[in-house]
Amino acid sequence: MNTLKSVSWGKGAIQLLNTLKNYELLEDIPTIIMLRHSEREEPEKLEEVFDAPLTERGRKTAFEFGKNLPKKFGYRFFHSPVERCKNTALEIRKGISESKQSNSSPIESLESLYMVNCDFEIFKKRLEQTQLKFMDYWIGQFFSPDEIEPPLVVAKRMANDIKKIIKTQQKNTIDVFVSHDFHVILSQFYWSGNLTTNEWIQYLDGYITQFLDDKMKFYSKMGNFEVDYPYWWIK
Repeated sequence: MNTLKSVSWGKGAIQLLNTLKNYELLEDIPTIIMLRHSEREEPEKLEEVFDAPLTERGRKTAFEFGKNLPKKFGYRFFHSPVERCKNTALEIRKGISESKQSNSSPIESLESLYMVNCDFEIFKKRLEQTQLKFMDYWIGQFFSPDEIEPPLVVAKRMANDIKKIIKTQQKNTIDVFVSHDFHVILSQFYWSGNLTTNEWIQYLDGYITQFLDDKMKFYSKMGNFEVDYPYWWIK
């Protein structure tokens, strides 16, 4: 993991890999990795961020991440429609393929890993006004739902899609969801009660969840713990 160890943002990715290698995940339990895409280029204008591609180092680290995923698991990939998320998933899959001699891991686009219904001009204005505090204000419901849809709606939409997907998961398989920092933060908060805006979700950072009958088990930088399902989570 030479490249991941050399970048300032690689700690979260390395921690996820170490968790998969060193902790005994519960067997035959639906399991996912919720992951932010790899390093992207920095656009000059906010509206250009949607098309910002991966850097060459971003591709390399995603490949390295895949190469170091435990080979005892099978993997399926679901990604935001944004190109850098798709390319992150493809590079991770290439890394797996190099060591497993297989390129059969399924890959599929998933709209809920990207969608936030909003008036973009207002979204842009609020983001410029609040900067790094944007997530705290959004979660705190400081913004009108007519301007930006409530974050719980975003988290529920992802949950509904993921609940359907894990029902088709085969044993000894992990579903990898490649998304964006906002979506990783929102899903972790509304599913586990842990908010990570003080320590931002970096590239290739995220968490692992296992879905038990009456609880969810989380593995992340916040620690390893079990929580009850939210009241709105209908299995």
